Amino acid sequence: MKLLPHYLYKLLFVVLSGTFTQLHAGNLPTGFIEEKMASGLNPVAMTLDHHSRIWVAEKHGAVRIIDSTGSILPDPVIQLAVDDYNERGLEGIALHPDFDNFPYLYLYYTRPDVARNRVSRFTVIGDLAVPGSEIILLELDSLYGFIHNGGGMVFGNDGMLYVATGEAANPPLAQNMTSLHGKILRIDPNGGIPQDNPFYASLSGNYRAIYAYGFRNPFSLTYDKGQGRLFATDVGSGEYEEINEIFPGKNYGWPLVEGPIAAQNPPSNYQNPLFAYDHNAGCAIVGAAIFHGTAFPQRYEGAFFHGDYCDGYINAINPETGTVIETFATGVNRPLAILFDENDGSMFYLSRAGIGGGSPNDNTGTQTGELWRVRYTGSGAPFISRQPESILVPVGESATFFVQAQGTSPFSYQWTRDNQPVPGAVAAQLVVSSVSLSDDGASYRCVITNAEGEETSEPAILSVTLNQRPEPTILSPDPGIRFKAGDTLRYEGYATDPEEGNLPAAALNWRIDWHHNDHVHPGAGPFPGVTSGSWEVPRVNETDVNVWYRVYLTATDSQGLSKTTYKDIYPQLVPMEINGPKGLVVNVDGRLRELPYHFQSVEGIQRIIQAPERKVAGDSIYTFLRWTNGHTQPEYTLFAPPGGTSLRIIYEAVPVGNGPGLPGAYYNDLELDLDGDPVFERIDSVIDFRWGNSSPHPSITKDYFTVRWLGEIQSIYEDEYTFYIRSDDGARLWIGDSLVIDNWVAQAPKEVSGNIYLRAGRKYPIRMEYMEIKGGSEVNLSWSSPRIEKEIVPQRQLYPPPIFYPSTVQGYVWLDENGNYARDLTEPGIEHVTVLLRVMESDSVYRSTISGADGAYQFEFLPEGLFYLQFLGESAGSGLVPGAGLDTGGNTPAFFLAAGETLTLHTFFTKLPEQEAEIISDLRLYPIPAGANTTVQFRLSLDLPVSVAIYNREGREMFTQILSGRKGQNQLTFPTGHYPSGIYHLRVFHPLVHKSQSFVKE
Repeated sequence: MKLLPHYLYKLLFVVLSGTFTQLHAGNLPTGFIEEKMASGLNPVAMTLDHHSRIWVAEKHGAVRIIDSTGSILPDPVIQLAVDDYNERGLEGIALHPDFDNFPYLYLYYTRPDVARNRVSRFTVIGDLAVPGSEIILLELDSLYGFIHNGGGMVFGNDGMLYVATGEAANPPLAQNMTSLHGKILRIDPNGGIPQDNPFYASLSGNYRAIYAYGFRNPFSLTYDKGQGRLFATDVGSGEYEEINEIFPGKNYGWPLVEGPIAAQNPPSNYQNPLFAYDHNAGCAIVGAAIFHGTAFPQRYEGAFFHGDYCDGYINAINPETGTVIETFATGVNRPLAILFDENDGSMFYLSRAGIGGGSPNDNTGTQTGELWRVRYTGSGAPFISRQPESILVPVGESATFFVQAQGTSPFSYQWTRDNQPVPGAVAAQLVVSSVSLSDDGASYRCVITNAEGEETSEPAILSVTLNQRPEPTILSPDPGIRFKAGDTLRYEGYATDPEEGNLPAAALNWRIDWHHNDHVHPGAGPFPGVTSGSWEVPRVNETDVNVWYRVYLTATDSQGLSKTTYKDIYPQLVPMEINGPKGLVVNVDGRLRELPYHFQSVEGIQRIIQAPERKVAGDSIYTFLRWTNGHTQPEYTLFAPPGGTSLRIIYEAVPVGNGPGLPGAYYNDLELDLDGDPVFERIDSVIDFRWGNSSPHPSITKDYFTVRWLGEIQSIYEDEYTFYIRSDDGARLWIGDSLVIDNWVAQAPKEVSGNIYLRAGRKYPIRMEYMEIKGGSEVNLSWSSPRIEKEIVPQRQLYPPPIFYPSTVQGYVWLDENGNYARDLTEPGIEHVTVLLRVMESDSVYRSTISGADGAYQFEFLPEGLFYLQFLGESAGSGLVPGAGLDTGGNTPAFFLAAGETLTLHTFFTKLPEQEAEIISDLRLYPIPAGANTTVQFRLSLDLPVSVAIYNREGREMFTQILSGRKGQNQLTFPTGHYPSGIYHLRVFHPLVHKSQSFVKE
């Protein structure tokens, strides 16, 4: 349960020196009234049964029923044993939607034996849970801290139970799919996991219950039955509070993103909040309820109501636009939960109240929680929703009375004492200064009037005593000490009383509050009835350095008067730094920090640093390798060591693209053939559309339209990529010349995928086509690889088609008969020479041709790039040897072909004299066809080093080896079992001579 984030307690509810300040102002719009239905509660959450009875979950494990008159049934429905320290305890409640026939109560609570939350079902007969009827539906993972437990539970129209969990003070768990923390879970009423959950196929065990993820502390859930929409309020960290509409499989960002996405880098499957507000407008969002009906004015129809715990208001939000309709109520004393009665339309809300800025129980417990009902009467006459309360004070102190009214402003106030007007007492608050014994028993009322009527409060009695307050004294701790996380600190003290002397230990009560900036959290205690003791400073706590402990001692005498004193203890701080690529952002305890990051830390406190595994920054994508201290995981948990520490992260940087997106051509297309001219064209930054029952553009019909995206896609890594298209209806995708996905069919929304190997940083032609027939329409294009998590193909990797200026390579091949390296008029061209145009980077054949009768060859319509040519002279006859400018394999040096360039490149071969033509003879291979291994045999007429090479049909070299050939028979065996089926080419060659032969591998 998230009662307070690390920066709350702006509200104060104080009883000091007899002065009582009441902050529940309950200011409502004109025509609304509220009335207190119940008090003395320790509330967390509530639900409503079909008889308009409120079931309140109390943090210490009790469930209480409050009927329509405001009466609390004498016996709790159940009293669970729970761990209720800090934000643990009974945190969520729901009733089966058909409770009359299935009397099941669902509770979400912290087990008392181990640090785990649990979801259980109980059977209820009458108004009591059947002993021993608990059925455990879901055991959650171990808790890391005492805060951020979530707790919202609600049933949907699908009959499934939705459960909200917090990240348990360990922010990275919200993104971890092998943790149930920081999630919305979905189970059936019996605890089973529905097979249509979004991660059912990809996860196992209880993790299949994950429905959505990336939450910090989703304290409240609500389900709009009329619209079939699920909402959660997520308590923020240092920046924003969020209302999220929950969609299956979506990532709500924490701790990678807080609040609206803005310039933050979204994770995969990210969903932006429906509504968010920063901490100028509050700091802990609570409650979630949707109004439908006629009990409120029409402007509230469909409105989403939420509260802010520390600023004490309730807002009405338009869930269609994500905008504020109005601030519905202000001055609410720490609201927690909101609901509407479907029978009469009344609003109910829980107010936790308490002392806030120094409650001895605070998050752990309160006895001042209240249930309020809000109704619309249409009348502006005064209505007293908070009566003044009786008070006991010593002689000489002041007493304060307070009344709260609703109706049409302005109000006039007049306090009376014993039914006589008090001069000048014309405000909602009355302060009686320096009381005396003559004031004892005085009765005070307040008469409130406005233009529409008058209302008189109930009496409040002032009791005055001669008894004086006791005087407590703290001996220990010494305020000069500095604490470290993990320390054991001691407290000791005593109290004296003017009337009673030294007070016994039973009159003392200790508590330790944890202060952060201008707000407070419970630190330890209460510790009643002792003069001394100790507590351990937790290692998991607020990580800010502006923190301290305040140790309180309260003494209470036998007459009930008390006084409190305190001492403060401050922390030992140490320097910390995190280094890495400049400008890269890391997550430090749930907040994003830019490297290098230098900061101070409380010594011994747990720090959780999440380095991004992959992050785009500037023109590169950075891939995590390791920490320099040897830690190999991106998530690094440490306890700030004495003297501090310096950490460095090592990354591999790979360039990314800077594309603007893909051009899309949109067609009204009854034939679904993408023929004719498009109706309109545009650049789409990404392909990720959910048009539903509408269309992409006013000029496009909502049925029977097609889209073609055409351009280039740039890979990042050299990997096998998987491309995914989710579409309603069909789609298909080409990368280069490969049809990767072919799903040109009418269908409901469905995802299909296909694989293709791409080289790093290369741009490949891409064409994607989509058709919509009838019904809803949606389409998106995603990719993944061993080094890229599945994501929508990002804009930066998508480009329009390049402007193409074709280039040409041409020349001729001749026989240099006189060996002068120049073509004489009498020297013929060589016909039938195979010429291969190869890409230098990949060594692949881009194009091939054969020389004509005059030896001429030509390659036209070529792109810009780095190439080389290979001339295979043996294809024109034996005895041809590559001439100058060609290597022994007939390859030219590499050349850069510029856009629009025509490059002329001539070359020649020479012919061996006849007497040398048989230097290599009797060439043969076996077995034929080739098997696992192939042997080549040949004879040499002299000692001569030769090369043996195998080429595939496209001219790619598969194998090569140089032999120190000897005169006579020579032999070489090489493996061919791994070769695909096809025709291969064997060459045995020397710069002066060569032999070749083809063979088959089946």
